[in-house]
Amino acid sequence: MTTRIEVAKLARVLGEDPARFDYLLPLPAEDVRVLRERATERLFDENRAAYERIAAASRLVPNAITAAIAQRTFGPLMCARVAGVLEADRALDLAGRLSVDFLADVAAQLDPRRAGPVVGRLPLETVVAVGHELVRRGDYLTMGRFVDDVPDHTLRAVVTALPEEALLRVALHSDTHNRFAALFALVPDDRVPAFLAATAVPDLAEDVVPLLAHLDANGLARLAAAADELSAVDRRRLRAACGRTGVALGPLSVALGTQDTP
Repeated sequence: MTTRIEVAKLARVLGEDPARFDYLLPLPAEDVRVLRERATERLFDENRAAYERIAAASRLVPNAITAAIAQRTFGPLMCARVAGVLEADRALDLAGRLSVDFLADVAAQLDPRRAGPVVGRLPLETVVAVGHELVRRGDYLTMGRFVDDVPDHTLRAVVTALPEEALLRVALHSDTHNRFAALFALVPDDRVPAFLAATAVPDLAEDVVPLLAHLDANGLARLAAAADELSAVDRRRLRAACGRTGVALGPLSVALGTQDTP
């Protein structure tokens, strides 16, 4: 996890432009993460009682009417706060009545500590549709927050639906990289060359190389087998990123020519 990405996450929680927190960039990423987690706890928990009262009042009308009022009156921020205190079954029913655009707006404001299990129970077509909308917006941060919590079948649907570069950007924005090896294992063999090429995208390479270190031996071997299909430009870019980061990637480093064969 890079400090730059952690600063972007903190800015999202606080509803500010990431540039406002550029002074935090020299700090370790873990320190910024602790600050973000404490800010999340304070902001989401401070008015919990008020959100619970709104949730209780909404039970007095049918869910179809509640969903309509939510989209027209409450807006995504308030809906996200109330969703965090709803029982899971009701939250799922309401989500099914909201438009994809509005769900994407709400997803950006959700408390990931409570929303992950609900997201994992959404219909796969809804998850994929919202995922495509978030990619269209370039909002990889929102998707990344749920990578650690969604079940395997949801992760598989996302991997199948999204292009390789989008998957890398989502993985970079996950709270941990513990599921990156599992995510990559779901990428079919015929997509591995495109996945490797995506790691060399100019604004990705230096962040992605440390991410690749979270792959298991089989994952690195699959990437290494695709290295011959890289363009000369992409190969040079990845070699340079490995050199700047000092990360050794086993067989992939060998295939790229950044490490001698053992």
